[in-house]
Amino acid sequence: MSRVLITGAASGIGAGTAELLAGQGWGVVGADLKPADGILELDAADERDWDRVLDEAGPVDALVNCAGFRSRAPLVDLEVEEWDRMMTVHVRGTFLGIRGCARRWLAAGTPGAVVAIASVTATHAVAGQPHYVAAKAGIAGLVRAAAVELAPSNIRVNAIAPGIIATPMTADRLGDPAQRGWLENRVPAGEHGEVSDIAGAAAYLISDAARYVNGVLLPVDGAWSAC
Repeated sequence: MSRVLITGAASGIGAGTAELLAGQGWGVVGADLKPADGILELDAADERDWDRVLDEAGPVDALVNCAGFRSRAPLVDLEVEEWDRMMTVHVRGTFLGIRGCARRWLAAGTPGAVVAIASVTATHAVAGQPHYVAAKAGIAGLVRAAAVELAPSNIRVNAIAPGIIATPMTADRLGDPAQRGWLENRVPAGEHGEVSDIAGAAAYLISDAARYVNGVLLPVDGAWSAC
């Protein structure tokens, strides 16, 4: 049985991905800042936490890194501490996950696949959240660099760029009729996406069907990024 480690597995995209992959026969190991039954505790920004979780999880064939958060503030009001927290969780956390898994796969001489969750904002900036936009762009760049280095060892590293997806993180905006209307009007598809849309993309990217897909930022956004 193939095994996958999923971070941010307690809710949202992480939980949906864990459910889908388990249904497809994957052995799923979940990790989250808020542990629960069957979910290991992980602070994605902490190097020692990553080492502990990877040791506890045992050998895995894939990593889906969904851990993250979102906050908003205009550029001129943004505090350095919030900027640093965003970069630490998203960019450092993604780096630690890729590095930790890659070290183990290289040592064992086994292939592997990583999927990181970026955002449509990695390529299409929006106002009021410069730290989030920069962090997601950082993930996209890191994924490309990691893919180039690790491809000769049959390790694939890709990212997904979700658009507007209904998750606990977006519930406040989608729950406001005015904001929801603006967001959905921005999307050529005319509707928001679901967690299952991202989970399905992740399942594809870690599967053998994507064996020749590497270093890609895959938009799942209802054609937002096509505009």
